[in-house]
Amino acid sequence: MLIWLLIASLSGCVVLGLLWPLAKPARDGRDIDDRDFYRGQLAEIERDTVRGLLTATAAEDAKIEAARRLLNATGESDHLIDSAQSAGQRKWASIIALVGVPVLALSLYAYLGSPALPDQPLASRSASLGENPDFSLMIAKVEARLTAHPEDGVGWATIAPVYLSIGRYEDAIKAFANALELVGETSDLRAGLGEARMALADGIVTTDALADFTKALATDPTNERARYYRALAVEQDGDKAKALALFQALYQTLPPTTDSAQLVAKHIAALSGGAVKPALNVDAGQSEMIKSMVERLDSRLTSDGSDLDGWLKLMRAYQVLGDTEKAKGAMTRANAAQSSHPDALAKIAASARELGIVN
Repeated sequence: MLIWLLIASLSGCVVLGLLWPLAKPARDGRDIDDRDFYRGQLAEIERDTVRGLLTATAAEDAKIEAARRLLNATGESDHLIDSAQSAGQRKWASIIALVGVPVLALSLYAYLGSPALPDQPLASRSASLGENPDFSLMIAKVEARLTAHPEDGVGWATIAPVYLSIGRYEDAIKAFANALELVGETSDLRAGLGEARMALADGIVTTDALADFTKALATDPTNERARYYRALAVEQDGDKAKALALFQALYQTLPPTTDSAQLVAKHIAALSGGAVKPALNVDAGQSEMIKSMVERLDSRLTSDGSDLDGWLKLMRAYQVLGDTEKAKGAMTRANAAQSSHPDALAKIAASARELGIVN
């Protein structure tokens, strides 16, 4: 429907532009024919001559002048005829413009355009892209709704994990916080907020993140995600015995064939000094997110190798993920970055032995 309105509007503008100059009247036209007046003047001169009111010379001069005016009036009459013909031509030109321009426009559109193609609203275009709508478009729709209805706690709770999964950690933190404020305290939302804070810190369980995990466990002591990250925080603090106990307790509640169980088993093996075996599928679920955070930590240490704790965490992370070669590479890079600090080199060597990176 919109295309026809556009065509009608454009055609109307074109026709108006063509008819505007044709609508103006002829500037030189006359409404009165003066030839009869001058013929009567000639007859009057004849009568005045017969009555002796005019001399022959005066009469001749008057006739010449009247004849001249009569000729001029005849020319003007011809111009009136021309003006009448011009008016007729303008009339036909107007008809052609009124009828011809729309017909020509529709003919060109029928030949060059697609008049049979139906309208395609946004929803139809999205559906035509495939059976599954574009992921970014879905996010945009949710964001648009939340902009219009920021009080929609369920909307914030829905989009928060999506932000977390695609690496928009600051947006995830905001979304989880809004959901908690609007929906109320839940263990999953609080654990999600802590995970988002940890992800933003390149996999380090910060004080704020640990506080969130603690609150989540206060609401639901069985929350697996909160239990895992609480144990990870203890491990990052260097308390191996406590971390091992927490991981072992968590492992007992997990199906042994799941990715979560395999990830926890790697921590147990690393903390107990046992050999660390690859997980069944390190690219699935939370393992993929952990892998991404480890890569971010690796990138940060490549830019600034002064963080000894970061190097120790990177070595442990690669070993937990079952990538011993990368764990050895991290150890070599850590030694190079800390070469001027003997105490740091000693800690790196001790950690490598504990993790089974070196004998």
